[in-house]
Amino acid sequence: MKNELPHGYALRAPTLNDAQAVTDLIGASDTADYGEPDYSVEDVRADWRRNGFELARDAWLIYASDGTLAAYGNVWDSGAHVYIDPSTCVHPNFRERGLEDFLIARAEEWTRQNAAVKRVQWVVNVNHARWTQCFQARGFYTTRHDWVMEIMMNEPPPAPVVPAGIVLRSFVRGQDERAVWACIQEAFRDMRGHTQDAPFESWLGGFVDHADWSPELSTVVTQGDEVVAAAMAFHFESGGWIRNLSVRRPWRKNGLGLAMLHRVFGECFARGIHRVGLGVDAESLTGATRLYERAGMHVRDHFVRYEKEIGS
Repeated sequence: MKNELPHGYALRAPTLNDAQAVTDLIGASDTADYGEPDYSVEDVRADWRRNGFELARDAWLIYASDGTLAAYGNVWDSGAHVYIDPSTCVHPNFRERGLEDFLIARAEEWTRQNAAVKRVQWVVNVNHARWTQCFQARGFYTTRHDWVMEIMMNEPPPAPVVPAGIVLRSFVRGQDERAVWACIQEAFRDMRGHTQDAPFESWLGGFVDHADWSPELSTVVTQGDEVVAAAMAFHFESGGWIRNLSVRRPWRKNGLGLAMLHRVFGECFARGIHRVGLGVDAESLTGATRLYERAGMHVRDHFVRYEKEIGS
């Protein structure tokens, strides 16, 4: 294990002006691993706007001797864990030279010095042996498996079907923020591993401040004046993406999850977006994976969550 920065490399903190360079690095890494970039400059900026995140303290750039940006890493303290952000990566030309180990060691030391709960977690693609070997060698253990699922649509999806009195509609800015947040937090309390609700301002900033979030694709489900289910959606260059799909417990088993999927799929298809994805716990306690399969989605990628308690 290598805890020191390998010889010939230089380390510094990013500034806001580095957002595009970091995006280009992540894009090169994603293209090597997945065949296409999957992270926008707005995603990077959204990461840097997270509640409690300090760019000069919580992120690192590593440069090779020729000035090439060779690696990037950042961490975020959620309160329950310190997350090594999934955007952490090493440029394909500089892999397996000790930079992966250094980034993990840096996150461990950050956790030791700054976090109240000294537990660090990272999500890594199960096929990325260079990362999984590093984590296992450093004493990390597996806590959960996650899937990225997606659908490729060649024809319009079925129209949503809901019980009488239920209405599906787009998200309305200035009206739905607080009620949708409360709905999602209530529903997420039934998820495996949930420890605390997301603070309203932090949760909201991940959507309204993100240029790719689409209130038109996002779906709010109401019965009378009450929000009973919701799904937030993005329109990225690579396709649609659904986040926070949730149904409150009293309204489950009524087909609302499938109806929201069909509505988002239909709104995407009408706009020429034929590919839609989402992330899900592979062992979801609410049966989400079965729902997504019924909607025609399939597993694209398999991720593993590694975790470690950091000693003083």
